[in-house]
Amino acid sequence: MSLSSVLTPIVTVDFRLPTEFKAPEGGVNETVVSVKVANSKSGTLIKDWRHSSIFDVDWKFAFPHPLNNVGVKYQINVQMYHDQKPLLLEQDYFVIVNTAPYRQTLHLSPIGMLYVEVQAPRAIAPQEAVTISLHEAGEPETELVRVTHDEHTASSFYLKYDPDSVIPGKHYALSGIENRYHQPILVYPWQIELSPVAPNPVLRVFDSLSRWLEKPLRLFTDSDAKIR
Repeated sequence: MSLSSVLTPIVTVDFRLPTEFKAPEGGVNETVVSVKVANSKSGTLIKDWRHSSIFDVDWKFAFPHPLNNVGVKYQINVQMYHDQKPLLLEQDYFVIVNTAPYRQTLHLSPIGMLYVEVQAPRAIAPQEAVTISLHEAGEPETELVRVTHDEHTASSFYLKYDPDSVIPGKHYALSGIENRYHQPILVYPWQIELSPVAPNPVLRVFDSLSRWLEKPLRLFTDSDAKIR
């Protein structure tokens, strides 16, 4: 049996950050990445990764794809903390893998810079540009930011907003319209918290303990008996 036949296929995710983002210096830092199977009732945990540093450049993350040649939808959550304060917006990222090895790029949104996906890149005329509005959920008239994307392509970009102008824990929404025929267009994400509430340190410790207890525990022997 060859070594390649027993290795678990790998999925690689390229996390990208805007060039303007700079990681804070000093203090206590932590990066947390969680990968779960989204298309299963149990939400099977594939990988729970924690690292005592934060990143301000592009970085790679890999996790196993145990069911090769089977379509699996993974839910990825990633957060970076500086002195227990979140640096990224709370978002669910989804990666669909049919066969591995597989690679995909995910754009992370630091607080104050929301990554917006509008449509597939294509050449457009100025009169066919799109207007994107960031506003309170359910109240499109209460706008935070309005931009007209009239460059050579109307695709994906970072939409900057003032974090001090939003309410922590409150949901905000994106809406878009094409300027020529004034028809609504799909914009992602649809709703999001622009200022996530910092987690309670006690709850974070409890969550870490709960994750640890979910894993099989062995006694002082090498027997197969396990305690859960």
